[in-house]
Amino acid sequence: MLGGGLHPVRAPTPVLRRSAYAPLMPWDLDVVVTDESQLVRGLVIEAVEAAAELMLRDAVSARWDQLSALEGMTVGALCAHLVRAAGATLAYLDRTDRNARPDGVLLTPITYFHAAIDSPIHERIKEVSNAEATAGPVELAAKTAQIAASMRDRFAEEPADRLVAALGGLMLRLDDFCRTRLIEVLLHLDDLATSVELPCPATSAAGRTIVIDVLIGIARMRHGDWEVLHALAREERRRVDVFPVF
Repeated sequence: MLGGGLHPVRAPTPVLRRSAYAPLMPWDLDVVVTDESQLVRGLVIEAVEAAAELMLRDAVSARWDQLSALEGMTVGALCAHLVRAAGATLAYLDRTDRNARPDGVLLTPITYFHAAIDSPIHERIKEVSNAEATAGPVELAAKTAQIAASMRDRFAEEPADRLVAALGGLMLRLDDFCRTRLIEVLLHLDDLATSVELPCPATSAAGRTIVIDVLIGIARMRHGDWEVLHALAREERRRVDVFPVF
């Protein structure tokens, strides 16, 4: 108890406090959110909407066929890949029976990316993205905006325990798959902005908090806690390249 009989004011318990995720900082939330699914799904929608708006900038169309900041992709191919990465959420929802249950342990965002990092599909992704870039910026921007609108409608219908099948049928929670999409969309949003020499569009800090937390989790899984700690704070004792994660 404080002097004068006043009790200390306690901040609301962060809604993302789970064993696998760091709590959000007080400055991460612009509004009070009491529902974890609402927060995570809303952050994905926000990021996809920001991508749609960026694709319509003149700087993007002017450099459409030039190399992007992402190795092996033009600016147009990067946009096409961003569209596909965002749309995967709806595609997996459509493919997965609402009543489906996993045969084994559910994937987490960390184990999803750990499994995906060494996948041979990455070269194929570049080929498909280059082909789909021929649609042009206006069409891809419109498709991205439609994905965001469809997400808003679809997410409102899906329960918090909804599962999706990914990576050869392995399952994870829809909200955890949304976390993987946050990583894809936000990082590629920054890639695109960098490619055309524009500032990265403003998005909620809460989304970046989730991305940082999952990336640190991937590094811990791949290299162990001490190597991550050494990379962060004791460089002279680091024995492996921990960062970048991918």
